[in-house]
Amino acid sequence: MSEGNSIGCAARDAYIDGELSALESAAFDLHVEGCAACQQALERSLALRSDMRGKLQRHEAGVALRQSILSALPATPKPALHPMRSGQRQWLSLAAAASLAAILASSTTFYALRNSPQEVWDQAVLDSHLRATLSGHVFDVASSDRHTVKPWFNGRTSVAPVVVDLSASGYPLIGGRLDILERTPLPVLVYRAGPHVISMVVRPGTGTAAPALMRKDGFALLNWRAHGFEFSAVSDADSGEILAFQKAFAAGIAQLP
Repeated sequence: MSEGNSIGCAARDAYIDGELSALESAAFDLHVEGCAACQQALERSLALRSDMRGKLQRHEAGVALRQSILSALPATPKPALHPMRSGQRQWLSLAAAASLAAILASSTTFYALRNSPQEVWDQAVLDSHLRATLSGHVFDVASSDRHTVKPWFNGRTSVAPVVVDLSASGYPLIGGRLDILERTPLPVLVYRAGPHVISMVVRPGTGTAAPALMRKDGFALLNWRAHGFEFSAVSDADSGEILAFQKAFAAGIAQLP
C-alpha cells in the first residue's frame, strides 16, 4: 500500500486492526474527515469491539478435553534401528552439533532483535502522536471542560479515563481523541504545554510505578502507573516540561472529589 493521500475506503479494515504505518494512518485520518461511510463504519466497529471485550468471556479447554484429543491421535510407529559403522556415527554427531549451533545462533539473533513489549508499546504511543500531529487531527472532541471530554468516550472504548483540567498549572486540557493502539481502542487526552501538544494515552494498569522517562526520535515519552491506570504521555517538549506535566497531573487527580 502506498503512503500518501491516495489511501481510501479500502484501507479501513487495516486501519482498525492497526496494520497501517504512521504516514498511512495519517493519510487515512484525512480521508475519514470527508467520508461519512468510513466514519459510520469506524464507529460501528469500535463500538462492537468495545462491547465484545466487555461482555464476552474466555473459556479454557479442560484437562479431560485435552486427554480426549491426545488419546484419539494415532500412535507414532517407532523407526527401525539399523547397525551403524563408527564413521557414520561420527559424521552424524558432527552434523547434529553443527545444526544445534546454527539453531542456537539463529535463536540468539532472534531474541536480540525482537523488541520487548514495552518497546513495542512506546513505539505505538509515539506513532499515535505522530499520526495526530501530522494530520492536524489532534482531537475528536475539542473542549477544556473535563465534564465534556470524559463522557465523550462512553461507548467508544471500555476505558473510562481520569480527566483533569490543569489550566491553573499551565497545562490546559484542549480535548481528547480515540485511537487504536495494539488493536485496542483507547482514550487519548490532549493537553497544551506552551507551543507544544502533549498526548496522553490511558489504558488499564495494576499497582503503581514511578514515572519512567525516555527520549525517542526527538520526543519525550513518560510512562507511569497509578489509580488502576497506566499513563503514557508523549510530546516534542523537553524532558523537564513533560516531567512537570506529570507532577501537575498527579496533583490534579489527588484534588478530585
